[in-house]
Amino acid sequence: MKKLLEKMIIRLHKQVEERVPECGAFPVVYEQEDVSGWHIGLSHLILKVSDVRLQGKEAERLLEIAGLNHPSPYGAEIVVGFGSTQDILALLQKEGLADELMKKVAKLANDLDD
Repeated sequence: MKKLLEKMIIRLHKQVEERVPECGAFPVVYEQEDVSGWHIGLSHLILKVSDVRLQGKEAERLLEIAGLNHPSPYGAEIVVGFGSTQDILALLQKEGLADELMKKVAKLANDLDD
């Protein structure tokens, strides 16, 4: 799981560098992986960056991890961090981020199971 999360982090970091402006709206950038074969209570993991879409917060971005369990129409997500594009890039390079995300994956699975 940790290796998968590390790969997702690296790929998302590249997308953020290329596609997320310093200010303003942008399409959500994300990495999604099918984890249905892992039997962890989730079918897919999504690591994504989005804009806040609030007036006066045009430079704010959210980093979230989300879990789905198809065919259920429900999902769960947790905010991992927020700030400027540069803040998000720094967070994606933070030592131990994959370990933090692993704990959040367990919480997502639990939230969807309830």
